[in-house]
Amino acid sequence: MVLDELTPSRYFFGSLLAASVVLSLFTYPPSGVLAIGAAGCVLLVVTEGLEDYIGPMTIVALTVLATVTVLSASLCVVRRRTESRFRRVQAVAEAVQLALLRPLPERIGSLRLAGFYRAADDEALIGGDLYSVRPTPFGIRAIVGDVKGKGISATQTVATVISSFQEAALLHPSLSQVAERIDVALQLDRDNPPMEPMGDGRPAYMPGDAPGPADEVFATAVLLEFSEDACAVRILDRGHQPLLAVQHGAASVVESDHSLPLGMGDLLPTPPRTVTHTLAPGDILIAYSDGVTEARDGAGTFYPLCERLQGHCAGRAWPISPTGLVTFLEEDVARWAPTLGDDLVAIAFQPAAPSDED
Repeated sequence: MVLDELTPSRYFFGSLLAASVVLSLFTYPPSGVLAIGAAGCVLLVVTEGLEDYIGPMTIVALTVLATVTVLSASLCVVRRRTESRFRRVQAVAEAVQLALLRPLPERIGSLRLAGFYRAADDEALIGGDLYSVRPTPFGIRAIVGDVKGKGISATQTVATVISSFQEAALLHPSLSQVAERIDVALQLDRDNPPMEPMGDGRPAYMPGDAPGPADEVFATAVLLEFSEDACAVRILDRGHQPLLAVQHGAASVVESDHSLPLGMGDLLPTPPRTVTHTLAPGDILIAYSDGVTEARDGAGTFYPLCERLQGHCAGRAWPISPTGLVTFLEEDVARWAPTLGDDLVAIAFQPAAPSDED
């Protein structure tokens, strides 16, 4: 309106008032949008009335402004409803994440631990990687795994693996029996895929979000069982990435009996063997998914996990805490590969030093 007053009468800038109404719908509630539109109409009439002439251009501008105001207020209502729906969906997603992937405590008994989880889908809070750690009558047991698929479509298999592990870990005395219980649960999912329509006629999966053929329901995983002092760990490897042991700045691969993934137990000729590995106080055992080692930089180079860990630990005071190591790993992978092609998880376990005992 200042421009309209400072320029010759043949120039008319009143139509620009509609822009303020359109911009306001992204910030203000519908009542605020209507108020801004009404204020614009009043300002336009007052400004033109000072010249004792309200011409056709002013009438057109008032009509456009009023129309834009009504449409903007309607769009504002839609925007606020969409935001409210998104907040509810996000709250449900956070509840699902907390139910499946519970936050790790800093310590369980003689075991210190830390970890991070990041889904490949930036909008999702949970994907195809999984972890669970819980104390049992047989020691502290943990599972770190990666189900077939990624993102939201893999969540059902993640739920099956975690729920089966949490139940079996408390009941069965050996890791092989725990793995067999998960095998059975995944085989049931494979034999009875939930592809029937839902009650309202919609399919059980959104288009393009189905987990794939039913015979592809499986998960690579490593199951761990720590002794009371956490200085010995029994390892059952079901087709997962090899564990890493970080000892005084050197990272090395932990040998294990590599076997078929969970869900393929019926194809195993003999039960997989459990391997025992010894840890000294201060040593760190790292379990991770292939999303870490397959993260690529701009040149397509895979993330060199062992080399990066050794470079970080070299020259540092020992022992390094699991939290410090995991924090470095999370930030370093993010710097190496800003865009992820797969979900990733990494959990660090460390026996507590005798001086740390309560």
